[in-house]
Amino acid sequence: KVGVLYIVNWLFAMYFRLNTLRLCKNLLRPVESRQLHQKGTMGDMVTYRYYVGRLNMFEDKFAAAEENLQFALTHCHVNAKANKKRILNYLIPVKLLRGRLPTEQLLQKYSLTEFKPIIQGIQNGDLRTFNDGLTRNQDLFIRRGTYLLLEKCKTVCYRNLFKRIYLIFGKPQIHLDHVVRSLDWLGVKRMDLDEVECILANLIFSGKVRGYISHEKRILVLSKKDPFPTSVIIPK
Repeated sequence: KVGVLYIVNWLFAMYFRLNTLRLCKNLLRPVESRQLHQKGTMGDMVTYRYYVGRLNMFEDKFAAAEENLQFALTHCHVNAKANKKRILNYLIPVKLLRGRLPTEQLLQKYSLTEFKPIIQGIQNGDLRTFNDGLTRNQDLFIRRGTYLLLEKCKTVCYRNLFKRIYLIFGKPQIHLDHVVRSLDWLGVKRMDLDEVECILANLIFSGKVRGYISHEKRILVLSKKDPFPTSVIIPK
């Protein structure tokens, strides 16, 4: 039984290389039903959690992906810098989507500079910097399979951008045409009222913004209490 996990990891590696992720499901059920993923060397368990975390990521199970990839990073051998970097290539995008930003020291230590403009864009609600960073490293992210996930992080960037606009106006009721002009002033690509309303509606639906939109009056009405809840973006 101890050697089973080693073989499973090799099959995972082969399926990922062949891009036949559906076959990974056939491995998960027997392994986890017999708790074989908890038996074996720490290296085998780390490798297993790394591949399962990546699989979770592709299935949009981001909480599980973060848990598995974080386990792999935490228990990875202290001197295995290349393996830690490989794990971070997937863990960082998952954390970004969940509102968790890595430190500058971490990015420098593992030479992960491709994430810097994306993180800066999210942090400042700067869509132009975010989009430039995503476009500049598009081929790299596509090869890793993280491009679409990073594209989803734009919702967090929008959330922080609208928070900046809210702080500029300093009141809970904001006309959408003022939002459009603010976006122009911040250097964001020109949007019409319908686009802005659609983006805000999605943010409200997902819980990243608290409030409602008066479609008739074209006004965003924000909650007076915690209109941009961090608890939704950074689950405890």
